[in-house]
Amino acid sequence: MASYMMAQADTAGAAFQQALKGTANFEGKEEAQRRLSLLDAQSSATLSSEQLESMLKQQSNDPLARLRLAESYEKQKAFAKAAAEYESALKINPKLLSPLIKLAQLNAGPLHNNEKALEFAKKARELAPNDPKVVGILGHVAYVLGHDAYHAGNFTWAYSLLQESARYLADDPTVLHDCGLAAYSLGKVSEARELMERTLKVAPAPEISGDAQSFLRMTALDRNPKEAVTHEIQKLLKADPNYVPALAVRAAIEEQRGEARTAIATYTAILKVYPNFAPAQKRLADLYLDDPTALDTAYEFAVKARKALPDDPELARTLGEISYQRKDYSRALQLLQESARATPLDAKGSYYLGAVSVAA
Repeated sequence: MASYMMAQADTAGAAFQQALKGTANFEGKEEAQRRLSLLDAQSSATLSSEQLESMLKQQSNDPLARLRLAESYEKQKAFAKAAAEYESALKINPKLLSPLIKLAQLNAGPLHNNEKALEFAKKARELAPNDPKVVGILGHVAYVLGHDAYHAGNFTWAYSLLQESARYLADDPTVLHDCGLAAYSLGKVSEARELMERTLKVAPAPEISGDAQSFLRMTALDRNPKEAVTHEIQKLLKADPNYVPALAVRAAIEEQRGEARTAIATYTAILKVYPNFAPAQKRLADLYLDDPTALDTAYEFAVKARKALPDDPELARTLGEISYQRKDYSRALQLLQESARATPLDAKGSYYLGAVSVAA
């Protein structure tokens, strides 16, 4: 019964079976038989929500019956009723892990209550700090919560948690997919693509598979927007106006067309979704560099992007040109030389390297 109240089904079932092997009657024999039938997955699956409700009227402090009823409601998509039963199970025993996990998932999903989802996920981690599944759920909730401007810093936390979970659950498509999104939110595009490719290899559910495929297509086009299919971008943005991979491709196309102001607006929209998305910061630095009145803004974006992309030669060149215009000639020379070592400078970059060499 102690194991039963802890919702440790296997241990409780084995103990009940051992107790019922004998022929002698004992106090609690009938109850042991009833609890055992509820523990049996096949038997409990045939119980209707009405039958479970009736059982709970007779014995309201039965945590397993509460969990079975919650699962029954969940199958019926009665998510609010399911959550209420999971919470009732926690009132019986606050140290039950499974209802905490379920409540985190329900609130992060169909119930759309991110604050409660985070609260339950944190409690689950307190109970099971080394459980990679629990860490992954907390990471997912942190990522979802990061879309709220008040919790924007949670993207970094989500990435850290999901990295930890992915180390142990390397074949879990949900964890890999979430980790890929969290990496992308911080501008780690190559890592995000690798995680999405791994996601597809482990046969994910159709929803995750479709999203991973769209992600890989858009992030590939971001590198070569000439091949972009406009109607696909429009379709994705119609479904989700804040879908950053499609926004990034659209911004790149706008740049190619010479529509600087429109591109700036699109990159700014990206940063409202992912405030630390370094590729957008990098492009904004370059675009604002062409406006003498926006030099400080260009510098701010370049410095922010540099923290995430310290080895990016294009960004080094941009920051070098900004530093030259700010009359920081020694810094400009260092950055332009760094860029030139990695990749040949274009005509503009070569001009600045020559000019700064004279000035320095």
